[in-house]
Amino acid sequence: MTTPKPTGSDSAGATGANGSTGELMSALTEDVRALVQQEVRNAQDELTGKARRAGKGAAMLGGAAVLGALAIGSSAAVLTRTLEKIFPRATAAFLTTAIYGGAAAALANAGVEELRRTLPLTPERTVEGLREDVHAARSNAGSGSTS
Repeated sequence: MTTPKPTGSDSAGATGANGSTGELMSALTEDVRALVQQEVRNAQDELTGKARRAGKGAAMLGGAAVLGALAIGSSAAVLTRTLEKIFPRATAAFLTTAIYGGAAAALANAGVEELRRTLPLTPERTVEGLREDVHAARSNAGSGSTS
């Protein structure tokens, strides 16, 4: 938040007080405008970062879906036939399903964890900054009215 510029007018006359009040209001308006613009930029930056991480988690979940489909696809048949050379047919089929299913579960778990770290999609740092700005403004307003 920018600091207001001193007005240089401390006179108690009506013209000085009105000019001082007008200058203070102008400075306050400019400070609020600049603060809001900066906070909007901060919120945009924060949400962009979260959206990128959410996209990464969604991509992981998509990969898990593909691996899950492979568990019943043609590559499963190839693996099953290979395992049939070592194990009985039912055991080979079970192992094939377990391998693909386990890989899909691990990738899905990683994707869900990535999404949990990302959500909720609120600009938390910006919200905290706004809370601090409001608190500072209230403190300054409170101390300014007592002097």
